Amino acid sequence: MTSRTGMTRAFAAFAWLATTPFVLLSADVAKADAACTSVNVPRCVQKLPTGIDMAYIEVGPADGKPVILIHGLTDSVRSWSLSMDALHKLDPKLRIIAVDLRGHGQSSMPDAKTCAAAPEACYRISDLAGDVIAFMDEKDIHKADLAGHSMGSFVVQEIALTHPEMVSHAILNATGAKSVGNAALGDFVLNQTIEGAWKKSLEAQGKAFPADVYELTPLDADPKASEWIAANWTIDPAAEASFLEPYTPETAKTKLGTWIGATKGLLAQDNTARLESMSVPTLVMWATQDSIYLAKDQDEIKAALKAAAAKSGLTFYWKEYGKLPLPASGAQESDIGHNIQWSAAETVAKDINAFITTGAPTADLVHSDAAPNFSKLIIEPGKGVVEKIGK
Repeated sequence: MTSRTGMTRAFAAFAWLATTPFVLLSADVAKADAACTSVNVPRCVQKLPTGIDMAYIEVGPADGKPVILIHGLTDSVRSWSLSMDALHKLDPKLRIIAVDLRGHGQSSMPDAKTCAAAPEACYRISDLAGDVIAFMDEKDIHKADLAGHSMGSFVVQEIALTHPEMVSHAILNATGAKSVGNAALGDFVLNQTIEGAWKKSLEAQGKAFPADVYELTPLDADPKASEWIAANWTIDPAAEASFLEPYTPETAKTKLGTWIGATKGLLAQDNTARLESMSVPTLVMWATQDSIYLAKDQDEIKAALKAAAAKSGLTFYWKEYGKLPLPASGAQESDIGHNIQWSAAETVAKDINAFITTGAPTADLVHSDAAPNFSKLIIEPGKGVVEKIGK
């Protein structure tokens, strides 16, 4: 990455609000959940034994086959909303649930008295996975198809590795075998932004970092944080502007305890060896202009899954989105990037549906039509890069 501008653009596709209670009546779950089927209305909320009030949206019949969608860092159910709608249209019989992870969206944060001094101790990937497991237990969901994006993909990995009996299929979108040493997360997100500019500003205000800032927001560190987020964070040239617009105010309201804790929790994750024991059918989705999890990260996860296939006898799949490689700037410029489900929502939904029903994704290729600039996406049936890992 050749400049600060290049670096911010490289990680800009990384965009990842106050809890609104909604009482869920047990007498008619399907009817009650009908009130929270969209990101544009208050979420339903499930109290968990982990101490978290988990917000979620849901479509489909209460007795349908469950599919749970899990978002990425500083994101919310909005991240999966387009693919959720597309998947519901493909198969209205599916019970599709998208959750807000702890401290994200409209879900509650872990208690400040316990977590403010070291937020990362309360935002480990195992903590996030524990919430999803508890949610499934509370909803009497014994087994589900799990799809996770970025940080959410590591949550899916954790559940599949520790509770494989609860996972029918694992879909890992924009992922890797590890986040330890990830330059985007460590250098740009943590060092330059959270523990760089924001920390400096808050300490100048007399705040002890992180203890005094747990329930503050980026706007407390910088009144113009929304402008910075819009220009550098919630931007994706492949996605529709109308879809991206709500992200700026939502991301600006995400508490700093979550920014700090979840970023550090993700950076601590290394599943390189553990993935060799994966025993759940798995699909990896990756885009050619992903500036967070790079081509080398794909080599690592494919190698781990190859070892897992040899042990388990399972077949895993890895699918590529886009056509053009990441440019020299290190930024997504002219094709699909880190947030695949933002721009290629329908193809993502088709791949998820195909994978959970047939065991393999579609062979469709989706990519930009106007290299080296970006115009729109086109789909070429049967021309996708799909690697079969295993027998």
